[in-house]
Amino acid sequence: MEKLKNLWDDKLWFKILVIVVILALSYWFGIIAILLGFILFIYAIVTVIRKYIFKKNTRFKVRYILLSFLALTIMGGYGYAQTHPEEMEQSRIRQQETKKAAETKKDEDAKNAAKAKKDEDAKKAAKAKKAEDAKKAAKAKKAEDAKKAEATKQAEAARQAEAAKQAEAAKQAEAAKQAEAAKQAEAAKQAEAAKQAEVARQAEAAKQAEAARQAEAARQAEAARQAEAAKQAEAARQAEAAAQAQAAAQTEQNGNSSGYTRDANGRWHRSNGQFASKKEIAAAGLVW
Repeated sequence: MEKLKNLWDDKLWFKILVIVVILALSYWFGIIAILLGFILFIYAIVTVIRKYIFKKNTRFKVRYILLSFLALTIMGGYGYAQTHPEEMEQSRIRQQETKKAAETKKDEDAKNAAKAKKDEDAKKAAKAKKAEDAKKAAKAKKAEDAKKAEATKQAEAARQAEAAKQAEAAKQAEAAKQAEAAKQAEAAKQAEAAKQAEVARQAEAAKQAEAARQAEAARQAEAARQAEAAKQAEAARQAEAAAQAQAAAQTEQNGNSSGYTRDANGRWHRSNGQFASKKEIAAAGLVW
């Protein structure tokens, strides 16, 4: 066994020889080759799972296993077809019969399905017709109900319109009555206002006459007061003038006796004609 392994690793002719022998056996034993090919395909799947999912090392590479699967399957199928033509013909005939039976069954199923569909369609048509009749009857009943409802609605509308008309007439009569009452109340109000205005006007006229009378009385009193004040002022002025004249006469008399004289400007002079001072005039008992 070790020698065979060494030959496989070292000798190319040995590899070619082994491959040719395997292909020849696959050609003569097609069924076995096909079975081995499927086994190799399953082993290839297991190898892929072990290598890429479980991360385990594998003895053979996946591509070589798949190539072996393809070679065995193709060569086994071709060899079996060439070495067993009768069986292949019988298999073809069986396949044709199976296909024909399947087509016959398919046609029969199609006929049965078409018949069932036809019956179903007829049943549906009858059901649809019945539903349409029921729908028409319901529609006619609905139309009749709508007609009755419309007549009832119109009668109710007419009754409501008549009631509204009567209510509107009563409302207008009440409004006219209220307008007349308001008019009379407004006339009475205006008459009362005119009366009150006349009373107010008369009161205002009386007030203005009283104010004019009081103003005239006040004016006359003010004129009398001013006349009295003027009279008193004149009397005071005359008394003041008399007093001043008397004082001047007295001063003049005193001045003449003391030797002081007074000029037209009111300045005092000594007997020698010089101006006298206020102190001298005061000491002489004269008024400056």
